[in-house]
Amino acid sequence: MKLQVLAAGALSLALLGCVHVDTPHHELATPQAPALVPVPQTVDMRGGEWVLPDTVWVQADVVKAPFALEAMRQLMKRLNITHSAAAPAQVQLQIVDDKALGEEGYRLTIGQGITLQAQTDNGLLHAVASLQQLLPAVAQAQYRLPRLTITDAPRYAWRGLSLDVARSFLPVSYLEQTIDRMALFKLNRLHLHLTDDQGWRIEIKRYPKLIEIGGASAVKGGRSGYYTQQQLRQLVLYARTRGVTIVPEIDMPGHVQAALASYNELACDGVKNLSTYDGKEVGFSVLCLDKPEVVYPFVENVLKEVLAVFPSKEIHVGGDEIKHPKYADFVARTAAMVEKMGRTPIAWEEGSVADTNPKMLLQLWNDGYNIAPAVAKGHGLILSPCSYFYIDHGNYAGQPNTYDWCRKEGVPLARVYAFDPAKFPTAVGVEGALWSELVHTNADADNRLWPRMAAVAEVAWSPASQRSYAGFTQRMGALLPQLDALGVAYHPEPDLK
Repeated sequence: MKLQVLAAGALSLALLGCVHVDTPHHELATPQAPALVPVPQTVDMRGGEWVLPDTVWVQADVVKAPFALEAMRQLMKRLNITHSAAAPAQVQLQIVDDKALGEEGYRLTIGQGITLQAQTDNGLLHAVASLQQLLPAVAQAQYRLPRLTITDAPRYAWRGLSLDVARSFLPVSYLEQTIDRMALFKLNRLHLHLTDDQGWRIEIKRYPKLIEIGGASAVKGGRSGYYTQQQLRQLVLYARTRGVTIVPEIDMPGHVQAALASYNELACDGVKNLSTYDGKEVGFSVLCLDKPEVVYPFVENVLKEVLAVFPSKEIHVGGDEIKHPKYADFVARTAAMVEKMGRTPIAWEEGSVADTNPKMLLQLWNDGYNIAPAVAKGHGLILSPCSYFYIDHGNYAGQPNTYDWCRKEGVPLARVYAFDPAKFPTAVGVEGALWSELVHTNADADNRLWPRMAAVAEVAWSPASQRSYAGFTQRMGALLPQLDALGVAYHPEPDLK
């Protein structure tokens, strides 16, 4: 597919010679190093700059790279670049056979034109994201780009954000905005915590009262609501075209008060509390594991509908903050259900006590939990230790309407960035988590997410040898106009230059 594009706009970068940028010292000590987050593996500065001419021809394989081509089209549209039939310069999006790039790596070259190369459409999407960061956030009179070659690939395959939409609901429009922002920083997993004590957010057609009753409740001061299956299917497609996979979580066997209020038979016969819940405490609700003939058909039927909506390879079944003599058996049986349906189960770290297939992933949230036995069994880990990645905690100590139960000083940007995943040999990636007991508006969510999720992105993507906090804050500070252009109500972090 060939598009002729007229280029107009401006980016000025001072370039002082040829520099190979591949360490934190070079990455930031040289003023010509580009402001990119996450920091790439290598940046070869060729010296000088290239000014986009009046016409540009965008060339790509629409079959092999449809999403990257559309991302490029949208980028040029945002910058008011128009089409032209005669183009002296090219922007080429190429699918290449280069095993060194892996599934998500890319190469971006700017010389007498722009060439983006990758083995996959997702890799090209990441190349477009880097080009977007090199360009101004808004349309300008002229665009000047540094002559360079970036070669890059992620350190971890899982670079995620967990959003709790169960305590306080987030509308589809906000989730779409969040996906756009994630894509800019090469985050690729959106983990939706869809059910909890305070609300049930996904339509299950076999059990309509889950949204009629559970969908109408929320934490006190928060928003209620639910997503239809059609809305979620559309959201899955929206995310897919931006290189993001949505991973659903149905939290079981605890955190289920919304389900118990909707279908009382899921509770044990002596349970008196069968109402919806708007509090903040946890650990009081549980499916009646003494009624397997009731509970397990419910679990299986719910999972079947969830898997029909979400094509993600991984499905999260919760399993946190519950003590019950039959807990381990529940996790094992539920994980086996997911595997029989052809997917990979995820459970919170507590699920490691169950006898499960080592292919089940575990999500580590408690810094002090002894995860070593699970690692020895071969379980892959998604790393979300609360003192580093629970960003419902304050951007700074004492920030109003934030938690501090895991870390009294909050979880500032520098703390997020300081995490080193290397001590976990079976780690598959890193995930920031935003719980919504105290997050009741889109602006609240923005404030907690950004810029800290950009730090999560760099920890998950970039080699440790490439990273430095001083470098990150300089580069991220230069990219704040990108967040402004996306309408992000981010925390005004004083560390950003």
